Amino acid sequence: MGIVYDNAICVRVCTASEEMAARLIGMLRRWARAECVVLSAERTEAVSFGDSGGFRLLILDMDSVEPKGELPARHTDTGLILISGDAGRAIRSYRWHPSAFLKPDFDQNRIADAMNACERHLQCGRLSLESPSKRWTFRLPLGRIRYVEAAKHYCLFNQGKTSIRLRYSVDEMEKLLPGPPFIRCHRSYIVHLGFVTGMTYTAVTLRGGVSIPLGRTYVQSVRTALQAWQRGEYPYDDFIIGL
Repeated sequence: MGIVYDNAICVRVCTASEEMAARLIGMLRRWARAECVVLSAERTEAVSFGDSGGFRLLILDMDSVEPKGELPARHTDTGLILISGDAGRAIRSYRWHPSAFLKPDFDQNRIADAMNACERHLQCGRLSLESPSKRWTFRLPLGRIRYVEAAKHYCLFNQGKTSIRLRYSVDEMEKLLPGPPFIRCHRSYIVHLGFVTGMTYTAVTLRGGVSIPLGRTYVQSVRTALQAWQRGEYPYDDFIIGL
């Protein structure tokens, strides 16, 4: 019972640019924390197709690295994200059926879109909440939880349009859920910082205009956490160590 996952997602960033590698890996880690995905990422300047080396995702900077060998027409075992500022090279690369394509001026939102396009390659690394029920097996990915609401002896886990009720207490969930991205904002509520768009002294606003009560004793901790989250100041390593 509790938080579970299968294996960390291994990502290989193939580029000759140290600046691009640092920027890309930093954004990948920020995305992973928001989506509650356990991943490891490393940079290489050479890639040889045909041997995935255990990596679930390959990000290839086509403007600085020339792959050895021919990329298989369909990369089924390893997800592929291509980066290039050359329109002709980009068009030719689609014969490889990449999951996503990025221009060199990518930002955090573009990285999130590209990673979400590789969804099937990332499932094993997603942190999930395992159902305590003995009658059936159920896993709820943490990255889909917008907020948790107390409901007597249960908790409601809101995912936007739907909510799931599981037999946990809010106090139990505060200890189980990784923070950040999750933070207690009220005696009956926990929110995911990635969905927060604003706050007042009495409420936290989520995407879609949903308003969550903000307890007086939580105002300062939520404000501090939200500001740090928006600046991207949370390290990723402590997220893994805390599991």
